[in-house]
Amino acid sequence: MTRKAAKACIACRDRKRKCDRFIPSCSLCYRLGRRCQYAPGVCLPSQDGRGSIVGLPSRLSGPSISPLSSPRLFDNGNFSRTNVNNMITDKLKTSIGDISNIKNAATKYFKSIHVWFPILSELSYYERFTSVFAKPCAEYSVLTLSMMLIITTPPGRETLDSFTSLYILVKSSIAIVEAANINSLEVVQARLLVSLFEFGHGMPAAFISIAATVRAAVAIGLNQTIKSPCTDMSANCSKLEECLRVWWGIVMLDRNYTLERGEGPCATQDLGTPRHLPRDGSIWDQKILSSVEPLPLSTPSNVRVGPFARQAQVSHVLDILIMHLRDPRPNGVLDKEESDQIARTLTAFSLLLPEETPQPWPRYCGAIGMCYTALMAVHESRQDQDSALPIELGDSHCPESLASALSRINFIAGRFNEKIDQVDVEAISPFPSCSLYKTSSVQYRLWKQTGDRKWLEAAERMKLMLTNFSKRWMNAAKLLDQIEEDRKSYGSVSSKHSDPSFSHSLVTPPSEI
Repeated sequence: MTRKAAKACIACRDRKRKCDRFIPSCSLCYRLGRRCQYAPGVCLPSQDGRGSIVGLPSRLSGPSISPLSSPRLFDNGNFSRTNVNNMITDKLKTSIGDISNIKNAATKYFKSIHVWFPILSELSYYERFTSVFAKPCAEYSVLTLSMMLIITTPPGRETLDSFTSLYILVKSSIAIVEAANINSLEVVQARLLVSLFEFGHGMPAAFISIAATVRAAVAIGLNQTIKSPCTDMSANCSKLEECLRVWWGIVMLDRNYTLERGEGPCATQDLGTPRHLPRDGSIWDQKILSSVEPLPLSTPSNVRVGPFARQAQVSHVLDILIMHLRDPRPNGVLDKEESDQIARTLTAFSLLLPEETPQPWPRYCGAIGMCYTALMAVHESRQDQDSALPIELGDSHCPESLASALSRINFIAGRFNEKIDQVDVEAISPFPSCSLYKTSSVQYRLWKQTGDRKWLEAAERMKLMLTNFSKRWMNAAKLLDQIEEDRKSYGSVSSKHSDPSFSHSLVTPPSEI
């Protein structure tokens, strides 16, 4: 049973914030990464068995019987387990073909999507690969279909029908598996990949699919597996690590989607944030795990972690930002101290990520995209939308300023566009698309307000990078159309002579800022 304090914590009371009074830490203090303290005499002892673990309180207390243990309604009909296994496997064979075609699709998946979104165990997948048709399994087949879907690139008009047909086939397969009351880690992974596909291609269905994926994960207790890290080197530990990665993947996608959507809480809100980072992917892929406890979420930036772990850390800051934007003071004004702290954290990551690898695409592009989407959201929240004055850029020498953030992302865009021939477009993440749109829109607005062509040139640089992303993700193409609408709305602007020193700062390497 989760216990509560009799009164709000000191921090929430002083700031006049709504406090859920959970022990040992209220949700707001946990999300903002600050110490939660209660006044003497108001803190009741915790009886939920968490001991000294500081985490979000569980909202899942209830009967121990899982919904998945209910009687199967269709065992004697077309939805028996055997029939569903054969049905979904037949769909796989019809749509993809023989074993060699499936192997080619899987190879492409692990060389592209898996590079920046490693939620599957490559070894575990291939262990069952040869028996895919000999021993039909609905979960394995629907996962393979989802892998095939996510590696499909935006089609030309002549192939649009086949693109849509594959999507409908995968969605219907998931519906059949759900109707047959089949749920497992593989089904959750399949749902997650479909949700990612919908997000990347700007499909409204992502809103429903992400929430359904969260529910499916909770139904098998996936969010409960993240509480205690596994420190042995058994096969069970490898499976628990895979569960951790899947939950992190759900959390990342959910927070990105919610921030881009601009409204509503996250579907994973209050269901648990992992306290530990995913282990190094190159080691986990080989099922080689150390007995050393994995690094905590709070691991400082000077400690080297893997790309997926870094993306997890950035997504945690997104969660704090979303909470911050949805929790203004009573007068409707956001807390400037919290806003500044979030901006400093995001800026630290935006400076660190390009330095951790000379070619951040695709391994680090998701984390970089998250950083700048969040930074633009922070600066947007500080603007007076009714003001006719130019956007406040701040001190261009201050890393947290809008001017510095625009300078850094312009440098990244310039390098990306110059070396596009060296980039595996099929392996890039959909997460940066929104940041490119937001920064381009801001710079077009600055061009309108100042008439200075340096902002127009910078905006066009963002637009070119987004054009390259549109070769992989259709949401980027939709954002390109929106940029064109924004640009047209500004009309003709009288140009002013650019300040050469500032124009140079827009393409200055981050290390020199």
